[in-house]
This record gives sequence, C-alpha cells and structure tokens, in this order.
Amino acid sequence: MSGANAIAGPVLEIRGISKRFGALQANRDLTFSLGRGEVLALLGENGAGKTTLMNILFGHYVPDAGEIYFQGKRLPQGSPAASLGLGIGMVHQHFTLGENLSVLENVLLGTESLFRLSQDNKTARDKLITLSERFGLRVDPDRLVAELSVGERQRVEILKALYRDVEVLILDEPTAVLTPQESVQLFSALRNMVAQGMSIIFISHKLAETFEIADRVVVLRRGEIAGVFDTEATSEGALAHAMVGRDLP
Repeated sequence: MSGANAIAGPVLEIRGISKRFGALQANRDLTFSLGRGEVLALLGENGAGKTTLMNILFGHYVPDAGEIYFQGKRLPQGSPAASLGLGIGMVHQHFTLGENLSVLENVLLGTESLFRLSQDNKTARDKLITLSERFGLRVDPDRLVAELSVGERQRVEILKALYRDVEVLILDEPTAVLTPQESVQLFSALRNMVAQGMSIIFISHKLAETFEIADRVVVLRRGEIAGVFDTEATSEGALAHAMVGRDLP
C-alpha cells in the first residue's frame, strides 16, 4: 500500500453528487475526497453506482446535483476533454483502441495528427518508451494493437493517460480482464505511480485486492456511501457487511 506517500490536502473532492436514471437512483448525495499520492478503492457490488460516479467524474454524465473540485477548482461538468485537460485520466473495462494502428499511434490519437506523427515521431516515441520503463508498463511502440494480449492492451490504455501527464488515474475493474501474473505487474506499476505523487481511484468488487493496493476504501451500496475505511484499520468482514448490509457467513 502507499499510505506513506499520501500528502495532506485532497487533490479531488466529490461533493453531494446525485444522479437518477428514471426510477433508478444511481448515486445519492456522495461526498468524499482523494488525497495526493493515495490509492482510493471504490468498492461495491454490481449496480452499487460505482461506474455511474466515475462517468460523472470523467465527464461522460452530468450529475443532477453536486459538484466536483480538482485541486480546489470546480470541474466543468459533462466534458471528458476538460477532465483530461486538467489531469484526470480514466481506463475503462472495455478498451477503445484502434486495432489497425500501432501502440504509438494509439497513444498519440487525439493529441497529434497522424500525418504530423508520421513526419516526426522520435520525440513521441522517446517519451512513450521512457514512460513505459519508468512505470513498468513495457510494450513495443511499433506493434499493432491487434497483435497484443488483453493485458498489453490495458497497458496501452494506461500509457495513453500517462502520456497526457494525468495526476489522477481512474481504473474501472482493471483486474477483471487480467491473469494473476498480469495483476501483479499492474499493482507494481500503480505503486510506482503513487510513489511519484499520482493519485488513483481503483474501482472493484474484490475484497482481497482492495486490501492489497488501497490506502482507503469508499464502499457504495445502492447508490449511497455505506462507509469509508482505512484498509489498515478494518477487516474483510467489515467491508463485506458494508457492501451487502448484513453479515456474511
């Protein structure tokens, strides 16, 4: 865990966020913060409201109520470009990579024209290689995405965010698609990131990995916060109870 790296003062504040879809209250009055150099797990069963909240944070949805502050400034609502521009990156469960493009082209998509990239890509390539080695996310810049394993594709998605110099990285159920060995490599990369001052929101429904990687845990149940816990001062039983509302055998 990265607790020793967490610095006082939140980098991100969620204040009173609510979101309804018809009769479904997906999020209700959610309030919590993320510290610099902290891994915060967002834990809950499927349907608890985790992904809705992250889609609000990244600008895919506009909340019905509430505000989000990034480094003390109000985050524009409903704009992924604004979130990314300020330094918030998100890696979804389902990747959005161009299979017929190389790793380098995918990383640069949306930041440079591919025509310009073809003219002079040495600087971009050097930056990508430096990032991949610095964080332990090694992948060949010239390989086509179609040739990559699922774990390698996830690395490309993370490198896309790191290339844009994000300070907060949101990972939606990142281990769901990984082998156990790939999960170990991912957690190693995440520890490298927080050691260098990045902050991470790690969405999960798995208790064991939450204890392995997170400093604190926000538990969602039926769209509401059921508890906020320090991982070093709680137990799997307490988190499970918060997730489902009762003791589990």
